[in-house]
This record gives sequence, structure tokens and C-alpha cells, in this order.
Amino acid sequence: MNTTRSKVKAILEVICVLVLVLLIVSLIQASDLSEWQSTHLGHPFLNHTTMIAISLLLLALTRRDFAAYGISFKNMKYHLQVTLICLLPILLASSAFNFLDWQKWDGAFILSGIYLALLFVFALLLRKKPTAGETVALGALFLFFAIPSAAGADIGKRILGFIYFLFFVGLGEEMLFRGYIQSRLNRAFGRPHRFFGVKWGWGIIVTSLLFGMAHIFNDFNPFLGKFGFAWPWGFWTVFIGMAYSYLREKTGSIVAPAILHGLPRAVAALFFAV
Repeated sequence: MNTTRSKVKAILEVICVLVLVLLIVSLIQASDLSEWQSTHLGHPFLNHTTMIAISLLLLALTRRDFAAYGISFKNMKYHLQVTLICLLPILLASSAFNFLDWQKWDGAFILSGIYLALLFVFALLLRKKPTAGETVALGALFLFFAIPSAAGADIGKRILGFIYFLFFVGLGEEMLFRGYIQSRLNRAFGRPHRFFGVKWGWGIIVTSLLFGMAHIFNDFNPFLGKFGFAWPWGFWTVFIGMAYSYLREKTGSIVAPAILHGLPRAVAALFFAV
């Protein structure tokens, strides 16, 4: 039974975990490790390693079923098919970053509309179940035009960027938010509603709001004397968070949202050095 007490306990638990993660990340940013990462790796790998480690450690210590929290690699063929079906839409949606200032309100509002539309695109595509082969062909066409831009660049830095965005940003944020937080809230609030046949509840809404809140604090670090708040950044990430949350509920795993979360930036890092 989803009592008020269990719901409050779940919300307090996930907020405490999120605050802990943000605190550790802030401490890393204020330490010598931050400069070392910037000099030798070019990206803050430890920030997202913290998200992965805290999520896994918490589930292990509380003896919770990893698969129930979306951390499962069974039926990979299905998860990869879903990823391929959704690949081109998210690449096209991500191309908006080339034309919009996503850290200002006008760009944030447009991005929010794009990612809200992406949620419905995902739902329609996965309901109709188009062939993965067609999507692979379109994705290959995208990469074909992108590959020439990689010539003459520091391939080592590009590969590090690809690894960072795909396996640390994508996996780290999805494991924390859509894996641990969303699953924990689902257990407390249930999933009484349906969206294109997929069960959902307050877990998706609260998780997406917390995902946006975490991005608001990207310019906040009291250990460095930084007290800014990235409100536009936090606003549009709520909506992309909903799209990832839908995929988590649709597939029962974080595999597809993790790949789709990190892949656009990973491709940009590899082929465009962005």
C-alpha cells in the first residue's frame, strides 16, 4: 500500500542522495582533482563516476534488486533496437544546440518545446515499431557526413570526449535519475496512469523536476565562491528528462536512455571536437 508516510520517506531519501552527490561533485570541483582532470583528461570524469558509484553502492547496501531499478543488461537486442529506432529523432533534436543559446530563456523555451515533442515522437515510433534497419541506415547517413570533419584533429582528445559523454555522462546521469531515483519513487507512488500504453506515475514527474533542479546548480559551488543558478538550463532539462523517463518505463531498463542521453554529445565530441 502506497501510504503517505512511504511517499514522504521516498522523496526525502532521493533528495538526500541527490544532495550528497551534488556535494561530493562540488568538493571534487574545488579540489586539485579538478585541475588534474582538466589537464590530463579534458573532462570531469570523476563527477559522473560519483553518480555511478553512489547509485550502485546504495543499491548494494540496501540489498535492492538491481534489475528492478533498471540496471539490467538482459535482452540487449531489444534495448539496442529501441535505441536505434529513437536515434535519428534525438540527433535531429540535439542539432538545435547549433542554433540556440540554451543558457538563455528564449533558447530554453524553444528547446523545451522540441524535447516535449520528442517525447511524443518516441511514443509514436515505439508504438508503431518501425524496422530498426531503416533507422540504422539514417544514422549511418548522418555519420557519413560527420566523419570528414574529424580529419586533422587530436584524435586522442576526441576519443576521450566520446568515452566521457557516452559512458560517464549518459550512464552516470541515467543510473542516478532514471535508475535509482525514478525506480525508488515508482515503488512509493505506483504507476496508475498510462501514456501510449506505458505505465507511469508521479515518479516520472518528480524525477524530471529533480533532474532539472540538478542542472540549475551547475553554476553553484560555495567551495569556489560561485553562487549562480542556471535557471534556463534547469528548465529545458526537465523536458528531455521526461523523454528519457518514458524510455525507462517503456523498456524497463536504463540501457536505451543512457545511450541516447550520451550519444549526441559523444558524436559531437568525436567528429566535431565539441
